[in-house]
Amino acid sequence: MPNKHTFPLEGRGETISREALVQAALNEITSNYREACLTNVARAYGVSLAYVSECVHAETGKTYKELLQKHRIETAARLLRRSDMNIQQIITQVGYENTSYFYRLFHARYGLSPREYRQRRAGQSAARPQS
Repeated sequence: MPNKHTFPLEGRGETISREALVQAALNEITSNYREACLTNVARAYGVSLAYVSECVHAETGKTYKELLQKHRIETAARLLRRSDMNIQQIITQVGYENTSYFYRLFHARYGLSPREYRQRRAGQSAARPQS
């Protein structure tokens, strides 16, 4: 069972649970994944970056960076399947500046380049009978 530690927020006389802090970090990923930064969460709650990072890892088993990368890559895959955006536009849309780094992450996750992934998905859609 996870720890239900609470701690006072600096200068506010309030307390927040670890779970609420982790939820805030996860919300930062889903609502602001292009520019998400754990520092934003730490500042908003008046706690150290190290503490928020420790809470995220303890509650999820993954680092904030791993969770953010997973969300970005899955969002990119969804855009490849559902949009006509070119790959460079998608890379920018999900928050990556380094194209080769994005390609490495994408290939590690799906075993295909973004182009191959899109072509396979398009082929599967075309092969399905329409009802």
